[in-house]
Amino acid sequence: MSVYLYTLSAPFSYSHYHFDGVTFSNEWITIADGILTIKTAYSWDGCTPKWQPFGLFTIGTPDGALRFGKPWLYYQSLVHDVLCQFRHQLPFNQEQVTQIFSEHMQGTKWPLHQLYTNAVTIFGPSDFQNHI
Repeated sequence: MSVYLYTLSAPFSYSHYHFDGVTFSNEWITIADGILTIKTAYSWDGCTPKWQPFGLFTIGTPDGALRFGKPWLYYQSLVHDVLCQFRHQLPFNQEQVTQIFSEHMQGTKWPLHQLYTNAVTIFGPSDFQNHI
């Protein structure tokens, strides 16, 4: 069961070269002109796995300490979760989605960058539409 910890209060856009030439839209995301836009009210669980035993507290993979009012990997986990959630409809493979996540983390200087990249490579979903 998923534990949704975060909900976007405003749209979020992220540009990456893997989005170039891709046109896609559904009720939650749009990709056009090399930019992924995630719509307001999208909810996600941050870095996974996470559990909420008895609904009392959350345990699992840390999203990082608060920086600028949000967890360190707030937007990185958002983009990765969206790309994984819609992986059967999007033209990306696991390697590309992991690369997007990894490069997005590098921009924040996340100290556990390589550990998290390895974890999503090994434990993240692998049944992408464009499986390599």
